[in-house]
Amino acid sequence: MQPEPHKDNNFDFLRIVAALGVLVSHQFALTGRPELVMLGVGLGGTCVLIFFAISGYLIAGSWSHDPNAWRFAARRLLRVWPGLVVVCLLVALVLGPLVSELGVAAYFASPKTWDYLTQLNLWTFKAQLPGVFSGNPIPESANGSLWTIPIEIKCYLALLVVGVLGLMRRTFILPVAFLAFAFWFFFLFKTGYDQPIRMHVQMAVVFFCGAALYQLRSLWLPHRAKIWLAALAIILPLWMGGFPEIAYTLGLPVVVVLFGTGSLPILRRAGRYGDVSYGLYIYAYPVQQTVIWLSDNRLPFALGLVMTTFVTLVLAWLSWKWAEQPALRLKNRL
Repeated sequence: MQPEPHKDNNFDFLRIVAALGVLVSHQFALTGRPELVMLGVGLGGTCVLIFFAISGYLIAGSWSHDPNAWRFAARRLLRVWPGLVVVCLLVALVLGPLVSELGVAAYFASPKTWDYLTQLNLWTFKAQLPGVFSGNPIPESANGSLWTIPIEIKCYLALLVVGVLGLMRRTFILPVAFLAFAFWFFFLFKTGYDQPIRMHVQMAVVFFCGAALYQLRSLWLPHRAKIWLAALAIILPLWMGGFPEIAYTLGLPVVVVLFGTGSLPILRRAGRYGDVSYGLYIYAYPVQQTVIWLSDNRLPFALGLVMTTFVTLVLAWLSWKWAEQPALRLKNRL
């Protein structure tokens, strides 16, 4: 979720596809249907990990290009916070009272309304607003997509610490540290697969896999075709040999970065009108909940999906134009 200025690569396209994938996944869940699963992995979770792989690669590049702690932190804040502020205020103060079964006075008197806005500290996640979307399959959930933002912020801070400690000045220090982290996660981290904390740590593993790939880019970028074959030669035996989590967690960021650093003629122009991926991600959930609430969840699945995608695209473009892009202009002045 961390766009950089458009370059001649496929990352913009990948971000938009991942954001739309999360939207599609949520359309199943929010309408009371089982989540779409491919190869035993949920579509939404896969798309979130794609975001983290891209972020790890690009944010490591951001630090390497300008290893200044203040400017690094300011750039991250200017990219994430303005769009988040607008969507949270709109959902809590405008949409919330319109779709809540409580009266307006009771809605604004509820501590839960104001507690929702505490997630603007970028460290916590709050999904619930009082009485909203009553009758939906998932009532009171205003914007469940935002749960990943505090985790990503913590990954940024961890990378900042790594950078300040000088661990990115030499090519191999970060990759070796990442391998130790991954080994701990796969073989020593005993938390069960049904616990949310496991996916949180997995997201960090994917993020730092992307960062390690950036550190090693001089070794593999000139040989991308051979690396594709080598990656498949390693990933497929791991998957089929009884280690699907290792194959998935390490294979996905490798494939994402390999594809993202490519430059296909049409795909590389996906961001030429602006990067709407972040807006797609943060606006889709409340739009979907609203459409489901207005239609009493009676719309055919395809029609509901088309409607929510169109409305979300419009809001995402407005978010880019009026909140995110002006903030990026400040970011570039740093």
